[in-house]
Amino acid sequence: MVQILIAAPDKESLLEFSKGLSEKDVEISWVMTCDDVFSKIKSNTYDLLVVDEKLSDINGLKCIEKVVFENPFLNTAAISSLSPEDYHEESEGFGVLMQIPVNPNAEDGKKLLDYLFNILSLTNPDLKKRT
Repeated sequence: MVQILIAAPDKESLLEFSKGLSEKDVEISWVMTCDDVFSKIKSNTYDLLVVDEKLSDINGLKCIEKVVFENPFLNTAAISSLSPEDYHEESEGFGVLMQIPVNPNAEDGKKLLDYLFNILSLTNPDLKKRT
């Protein structure tokens, strides 16, 4: 089972995106703040953390920076309105898998899930690489 944690203050705005992440072997959990992220990752193992651009307690990329410092092997993706150049500059060194556009749709979720499965399949033979 692939475990995904989504941190967003407004779950409703990401429901379409989460449909693209939903499959029979995927479980999605939701939190609203970066503090909630830390509570969850201390007691659970996740394969992916998706962080919205603006959380109520901190900027999304700042949250990822803090998480990566504590758990450098957790795959992350960030919802961001920054230009690709600015995003690269802001997230450099964090190991973020992908920049997700603001108001992502199901296709954005599917693309991220395919990318995640391809990465996880490198170390987990039970997961098939996707094309």
